[in-house]
Amino acid sequence: MSAPQAAVLSAGVAVLACILYTCLYVGVLYLSVLTRPRPGLDRNHPLVIKMRIRAATIVTLLCVVLTSLTVFLATGRGWWETLEFVGIAHITPTTLWDVVRALGLTAVLFAGPVLVRVAVDGVGCVDGFTSDGRLNLVGWRNYIVAPLTEEIVFRTCMVPLLLLAGVSPTATIFLAPLVFGIAHFHHAYEFLLNYPGRYGTAALSSVAQFTYTTLFGWYAVFVLLRTGSIWPAVAVHTFCNYMGAPSLTVEGPKWMSYVYYILLLGGSWGFYKLLWPLTESSNAFAQFT
Repeated sequence: MSAPQAAVLSAGVAVLACILYTCLYVGVLYLSVLTRPRPGLDRNHPLVIKMRIRAATIVTLLCVVLTSLTVFLATGRGWWETLEFVGIAHITPTTLWDVVRALGLTAVLFAGPVLVRVAVDGVGCVDGFTSDGRLNLVGWRNYIVAPLTEEIVFRTCMVPLLLLAGVSPTATIFLAPLVFGIAHFHHAYEFLLNYPGRYGTAALSSVAQFTYTTLFGWYAVFVLLRTGSIWPAVAVHTFCNYMGAPSLTVEGPKWMSYVYYILLLGGSWGFYKLLWPLTESSNAFAQFT
């Protein structure tokens, strides 16, 4: 990924585009009665999932087209060159290795939860899998469609526009994911539809989800800039969706709790030490190496 030395796009245009993409991605879920949750029909209903997958796919393609057109008008880049610039088509022999290293780095951070998943819960004992270990509709949404469409819309389509507007890579890392976190607040509405009156629970859940998704967004943008490709970020997103937020408690033998907390601390330290080395890539954004 490379960028011009000077701003070639208005900061206002870039910010408005980020807001527009967020409104499109979330708003399309509420335009139709087929995608809009209602009492007794939550987001995990098969019909809702199928229609939302279609809606998210259409919006993602639209956002890619809008971003490509904006980049073309601002820089004169061709269609394929634009897709390379935004990280979708920037695939080189090192990209697969970048994916593997980004996953390894993330696994270090999740060392404790990985232990629990393997030793206590079982690898397939999470929502999204059938009894024989295959992905069901929830799995397709959580581990395939959501990571792919969210990373393309909230990273691939937003980050390049901010960079073209002269926003520094460091500022982009911390600013772009804010809209990603805010986009998850609509889950509070869905929660209240099925659990009316539980405003405190909905608020706490939304704040926790905003915090977690924003923190992840910082990491995903960092990975995008360091590898120059969206695919390591997509892989990491899938892994994090599978693992979920690390728990503060763990069921099982007492020794398991001690090991879990040690791995949580050790994993955090290892993640800090390995963050730059394991995301180093020859594809990196030129000003973020």
